[in-house]
Amino acid sequence: MKKTNSMSSVTLLRERIEENYEDFKAGMLELDNKTLFELAPTIAAARDVYRYTIKGGCLAETEAEYLLRFDNPFKVLTDAWAQYSDSGECDMYDLIGSFVEDEDGEVFLADDLADELREKHGDVPLETAITFELINLVELLFKEVCRRYFEGG
Repeated sequence: MKKTNSMSSVTLLRERIEENYEDFKAGMLELDNKTLFELAPTIAAARDVYRYTIKGGCLAETEAEYLLRFDNPFKVLTDAWAQYSDSGECDMYDLIGSFVEDEDGEVFLADDLADELREKHGDVPLETAITFELINLVELLFKEVCRRYFEGG
């Protein structure tokens, strides 16, 4: 999808997210029930991202322009939201802002986080490094849930 003079970056991002969300849903429909159950937090995060970005979240042009740099901005936001929504540390507006905007409105990616991910995972796309981190987080959470379950607490 190419930006035209009449399309804002926010409109273009919303269209891209619509496409990404439809692809996500189609992929979920191919999964068995057990896998769907295990992916429930990701599905909930995906729904939250979709509702926020499509149904009225406050997106700035600079935020949309930054997110459009990714092949799948919906996945980037969904992966990040899945991590942050359980922590209670921020809301969707804060999360998007933390990705792309400093106090002067300059577009950036939290440099310290990006540097840390590059150092830890080597020369991979940032989306891939974030995915690795999310997988590690899910594994840790799963281990903790299992430990508590088997300890009876």
